[in-house]
Amino acid sequence: MNAEVVQIDDANVKIALGKFRLSLAQNGELMKDIGASMLLSVRRTFREQGSPAGSWMPLAPSTIKSNPKIYGAGHKLLIKSHDLVNSIGFDAEPGRVVIGTSLKYGPVHQFGSRDRGAVGVGPRTKAMQDATVTVKEHSYGRLSASLGIGRQAIVNQAQRRQIVNRAIAGPRNQMRVHVAGHTRHQNIPARPYLVFRPEDPGRIQSLVNRFIRWVQAAAGLGGAE
Repeated sequence: MNAEVVQIDDANVKIALGKFRLSLAQNGELMKDIGASMLLSVRRTFREQGSPAGSWMPLAPSTIKSNPKIYGAGHKLLIKSHDLVNSIGFDAEPGRVVIGTSLKYGPVHQFGSRDRGAVGVGPRTKAMQDATVTVKEHSYGRLSASLGIGRQAIVNQAQRRQIVNRAIAGPRNQMRVHVAGHTRHQNIPARPYLVFRPEDPGRIQSLVNRFIRWVQAAAGLGGAE
């Protein structure tokens, strides 16, 4: 029986493996794809008000009562001005992607905070307990709980502005509340918006697999795409 000798020149294989290894290390584009996919995930968490959907703690009854027109039925948490959700971005480099916001109050909503010396719902670290926020001087209209006597600004006979008590019906039944500038401690529940949703690991794995197949093909080791 004749024996057939097969000689393999592994030089090309070594070169291909070297290209494959080098390309895997140059995965900046993969990190960008992962970052972009996570931004979509974060926006979904905002739309669904948490992950699982609806898991964010609702507003306190006192907050809703302070301005039912804004905070009443249909109000979406953390997206009143869209500043927070629009501030979220990512930085990507080979082997690393960081997602977050540069807004100073971003961590407060993510992790929560609590009033000093009071029962709170957020982290109980000393730094959080001692944290304060500055409230600027402002005023707002407060609707009366029921129709009846309200306060109204009028111009009197001396052509001067005067606040009087008057029976008022309808939306005019309100008073203007003035708030002086002050600092206060925070008591805000955690509403995590930077989270891994259940579908995120699978989507990221698909991106990684696609990248590996592309690198294999580029190095001459087969692969799809």
